[in-house]
Amino acid sequence: MSTIAFIGGGNMAGCIFNGIIKTRPGQDKIVVSGPHVDKLQHFADAGASITTDNAAAAQAGEVIFLGVKPQMLTAVLTELAAAKVDFAHKLVISMAAGFVCSGISKLTGSDRIIRIMPNTPAKLGLGVIGIYYGAGASAEDGALCRELLKGLGSLVETSTEEGINVIGCVAGSSPAFMYRFLEALIAETVKRGFSKQEARELIQQTALGMASMCIANSDIPISQLREAVTSKGGTTFEGLKQMTAYKFEEMVAAAVQASMDRTHEFEEMFA
Repeated sequence: MSTIAFIGGGNMAGCIFNGIIKTRPGQDKIVVSGPHVDKLQHFADAGASITTDNAAAAQAGEVIFLGVKPQMLTAVLTELAAAKVDFAHKLVISMAAGFVCSGISKLTGSDRIIRIMPNTPAKLGLGVIGIYYGAGASAEDGALCRELLKGLGSLVETSTEEGINVIGCVAGSSPAFMYRFLEALIAETVKRGFSKQEARELIQQTALGMASMCIANSDIPISQLREAVTSKGGTTFEGLKQMTAYKFEEMVAAAVQASMDRTHEFEEMFA
């Protein structure tokens, strides 16, 4: 049994919490802190203790998940340091984008740190969760971290903090990019006479089928799957020509680069 503290009770903390209680029912004592106790009630309903006192939660936790935004993390860790929270025997797992281990270590006095980058499909157990082990994290710490996250989806380890940045951008941010693409397809379908509900069902089922095709044919390049849908001179071919004309790949590259640039700005701010 572990005592686990979540500092911050937002969406991703809730996702990890739900994964833990699903895969390890009754095995852990969990406390969740946040500024508004009413927004933490769903944690209490599922068996956790809730509090507005971050220091009390951190004091209780053997494993501490830092679930606050990077812009707020310095203030939260400074608060914990002022309250004399001793991190010497605590494993800190941070999900703050761009907040490097050295910055967390400077504020906690410990280098027993793991950084993770989950994405929102983890709520369904279909996520991608990047993991980077800080210098002070032991093999046992890594095993415990993986055990706590195993119900969320695919765990992808990286040996560098830049690697966790990349995972955060290509797996963490890309659901928003893909949702926007689906939104655009739904809007075009509605323009052509379908109801919003009909259009959504058509497009989301198409997306599910496409993702399933990629998984079922993982030995085949995705370009080959695309080509199987495309007859030269046909309707799909003409649509793809427009994507090329509008520099689709350049747009995607720019979107990923912008996400990476913002991550690097965070690194400079919070180093």
